[in-house]
Amino acid sequence: MDFTLRPSTLSDLELHVQHRVVMFADMDYGDEAGRERMATTFRDRLRTWLSTGEVCGVLAESDDQVVAGALLQFKEALPNPLSTQAVRGYLFNVFTDPTYRGRGLARTMTTALVEVAKAHGIGMVELHASKHAEALYRSMGFEPTPEFRLILDESIQKPGQWTDRR
Repeated sequence: MDFTLRPSTLSDLELHVQHRVVMFADMDYGDEAGRERMATTFRDRLRTWLSTGEVCGVLAESDDQVVAGALLQFKEALPNPLSTQAVRGYLFNVFTDPTYRGRGLARTMTTALVEVAKAHGIGMVELHASKHAEALYRSMGFEPTPEFRLILDESIQKPGQWTDRR
């Protein structure tokens, strides 16, 4: 398969929003109403982030059609004994159209955005992986971390994918 990577622009906003909605639907994460609410909020935030440069992204195209995309946020970070860097990379919204999966697009986009992070002097890139993508990220050198979450708002449901993650 021939494909090309190109940088995301503000004009690609709706593609990234659509990718996020489909990504969460594929993982059976939340319901349709929740994904619609998320899309509205995400659209507003991503518009700002792309405009300010806080987020950059890549899109993969085949035959002038976007078939995959990924985003990298330059995220404020707390210093710790291992690193005093004030910014970390946060890789998110890695999505490949189902008919193009298994062809190395997620790996290629992740590699491209890790290189962007390196070029900006970022010393650490983080992400949240679906169960399906864990093997990919492990093969690229990403390691699981001891992150935990406490849900304080009773209206927030615990996603099924959180079960048996350790």
